[in-house]
Amino acid sequence: MAELAPDDRKFTINFGPQHPAAHGVLRLVLDLDGEIVERVDPHVGLLHRGTEKLIEHKTYLQAVPYFDRLDYVAPMNQEHAFALATEKLLGLQAPPRAQAIRVLYSEIGR
Repeated sequence: MAELAPDDRKFTINFGPQHPAAHGVLRLVLDLDGEIVERVDPHVGLLHRGTEKLIEHKTYLQAVPYFDRLDYVAPMNQEHAFALATEKLLGLQAPPRAQAIRVLYSEIGR
């Protein structure tokens, strides 16, 4: 088998946002040398929804449903992160049973 010239091994490909693994939220422009990734140009924000602005005038409980919509593949993980951040800001700690249930839901979504 003939060896490829160094320039023949280099190419650029687009990954996402329509690729099933990207879930519509990410686009990567990859510069490859054979199978080795040399450079990545990420394009994020393709699914930006302005969540911060939407929940500015909501209570903590009213804001929870917005986080379900951030990641349609694993919505409970977003709620979990929001709950942890809110509890930390308020100086609260969930009971052990609630913590275990949250972890179970996060694992199901993973």
